[in-house]
Amino acid sequence: MNQAGKNTKALSIVAMLIIAIIAGIVGYFAGSSTAGPTQTVTVTSTVGAGGATVTQTVTTTLTQTPTPQYELHAAYLTAPNPLDTHHYFFSRFKEKVEYRTGGRVKIVLHPGGELGDQSQYLELMRTGQLFIATIEVTRFAAYTDKLYFLGIPGLFRSTQEAQAFAESDWLLNYSNSVLNQFGWSVLGITVGGARYFLSVPDKPITSLDSFSGLKLRVMNSPPYIEAAKVLGANPNTIAYSECYTALQTKTIDAMENEVAAIIAMRFYEVAPNIALIPWAYAWHFVVASKQVLDSLPDDIRQIIIDTARETAQEKNAWGLFVEQVMGLQYLSSKGAKLISVDTKPIFDKLQKELIPKFADKIPQGALDWLNNYRKSFG
Repeated sequence: MNQAGKNTKALSIVAMLIIAIIAGIVGYFAGSSTAGPTQTVTVTSTVGAGGATVTQTVTTTLTQTPTPQYELHAAYLTAPNPLDTHHYFFSRFKEKVEYRTGGRVKIVLHPGGELGDQSQYLELMRTGQLFIATIEVTRFAAYTDKLYFLGIPGLFRSTQEAQAFAESDWLLNYSNSVLNQFGWSVLGITVGGARYFLSVPDKPITSLDSFSGLKLRVMNSPPYIEAAKVLGANPNTIAYSECYTALQTKTIDAMENEVAAIIAMRFYEVAPNIALIPWAYAWHFVVASKQVLDSLPDDIRQIIIDTARETAQEKNAWGLFVEQVMGLQYLSSKGAKLISVDTKPIFDKLQKELIPKFADKIPQGALDWLNNYRKSFG
């Protein structure tokens, strides 16, 4: 190869490098998105030396970040934390909706009670000032008693059973038939986790007999109070904020709560016996403003509906893992004693003596679903 040829080859390489750098810089500053309008950019560079010149042209297609057409606000009470199921849900929901709508929708998160409490969320959604939030089922009691049955202890016998019911078409359709009239659309339903029993060192709960005479703190809810009596305990409804001290001073012998709350409130320090009896559950509804949802284009509305239900199922799976694996491992590492209990006598007693007292609150469709679910497992 003569010198001119060598120069031409060298210049060609240099030119290509220059074009690549220019194109990279253009791409960097143009930004990228999961979808959106495109722009074709052509960059031409001529490099010459020693009488030889080489011209290189690079054409690249850049994806521009679109300006969102819809800004939708989401609220939840808990602070951002990778182990918190509400934060997990909304982080995933935001990521997927923004991707699937090609940037036409922007989800703005308001964690940590930034917009008030759940009662305020409900009113903000009714007026269209808030798009979506997670709501604990008891918050609907001010509007209707048709979801009351979900809080009856003993109705569901395992977290897997409760989650299957939460993800059923029956419960989603039933909930919307109840709540649509108030201006809310239910997009998904999740289970916060089993409420286990924790007790002071000298009062481990190992069987149904352990409840006899037990000073048991429960939520100030008729089904919980009555359930404690059915099991033979003496129910106490002291304020939640007072429970740590009450356990420490043995004003109460035991209480019941979710694994995440036991860890967050450090109850295991004064009540290290954790009886794994999933007698009741906290239910959280993914609720959207019906007014706002109905105003969205059909394609965006369907993306949001499908994504919310899909992500609610992810939240359930994550919550189950935190409850039954990570949470229990953490409690064990802190010296808590995890007690496996034969739950059949406990659930049988609640089925026989408690649930009939609230039979008028339980929809027949829910009972039919439970019977069919249990039959499927023999």
